[in-house]
Amino acid sequence: MEHRFLQLFVDGKWTGKKDRSISVDGVKHNMDEYAKAHGIELPDSKGKKQINTDVEEKHEDMERSHDSGHTDIDGDGNSESTE
Repeated sequence: MEHRFLQLFVDGKWTGKKDRSISVDGVKHNMDEYAKAHGIELPDSKGKKQINTDVEEKHEDMERSHDSGHTDIDGDGNSESTE
């Protein structure tokens, strides 16, 4: 069932009364509370799932060092090729 007050959303933005009040069967309601009570998802709902791109994932192989703590260096430290 299409609720008539949903027609007041244009491009996902509320264009109705600033206090977001609606009238249903002659009774005034707060639209957000009414929608929540009746399981209606509003186009501008803050309850939508959002992907958080700021989360840093922890990986087991990145938590510890893989070396055994030795400081020996292979070669003389010269990065130039001997060829």
